[in-house]
Amino acid sequence: MGNPQVVEALFKAYLDRATGWLTCTAQGRETKIPFRDGSVVGTSLGAAFGWQGTVPALVQTGRLGLSQLDALWARGEASAADSDTLDELGVVPAEAESARVLASIRETVRLSDGVRFDAGDVGSGDLVSGARVVREAWATISSPSSEPAWFFVKDLSAAARWEPTEEDRAWLAQFAEWKQPVSPTAHQLALLEVLTRSGVLDSVPAEEMRRREEEARLRREEEERAEQARLKAEAEERARLEEEARLAEEARLAEEARLAEEARLAEEARLAEEARLAEEARLAEAARLAEAARLAEEARLAEEARLAEEA
Repeated sequence: MGNPQVVEALFKAYLDRATGWLTCTAQGRETKIPFRDGSVVGTSLGAAFGWQGTVPALVQTGRLGLSQLDALWARGEASAADSDTLDELGVVPAEAESARVLASIRETVRLSDGVRFDAGDVGSGDLVSGARVVREAWATISSPSSEPAWFFVKDLSAAARWEPTEEDRAWLAQFAEWKQPVSPTAHQLALLEVLTRSGVLDSVPAEEMRRREEEARLRREEEERAEQARLKAEAEERARLEEEARLAEEARLAEEARLAEEARLAEEARLAEEARLAEEARLAEAARLAEAARLAEEARLAEEARLAEEA
């Protein structure tokens, strides 16, 4: 496990594009890390505590295999870094120098118990990217065993200053939505940390995300209950209106039936009255005719009687 204070100092030196010496201490010993414009001057990084040789550094990175290291040991060249040896191994000097500096930084961060920065001239020399140095240092204090936070990428293009590889970018693409990395390595956690501190990513601790998810779940449940209550109220209101409409229709039909029955009865009464009046008229006419016939008969008899009397 590394010293977080040293990591923070390396981070600040890179962001500030600082030039000067980052002095790390360990039980009275000192290692000076030279910075120029935020990058480490590898050729000025001396052999103090934390120093790592080129070949072991290449083995640590996986650039060389153990069989190659054994072969170099057998030839007495395990600590060699001359161009012929590197050429034989298929490693260019810049790659070897970068591996040596990063391995030395890792070990220095691991061993240090104090740190300070002094601005000043550090001379010239080959530079090793400050971004790579900081990411390597941060990996020493990243613990893959602890539960990682949740992350969301705001602008992946802004990650360029941390020099992500294509593989890194492909891995970071998953954070286009809030997500918790699965089994991340220390180097992946280091990348997430520097990107979060640089504002490229948003992060939320796992416990906080669980709390938010629980709140969201409860809110969804409450919204679902409210929606169900709304739908129930709408259904009840719809049923009430339908029942009112049904009863109104029944009342309308009943009123129509009543009026129709009244009209039928009135028509029956009218027809009955007409029939009664017609019968009365018929009877009256029959009585009139009978009376006329009687009177005519009486007149005929009277005339017959008169004629008989005269005869």
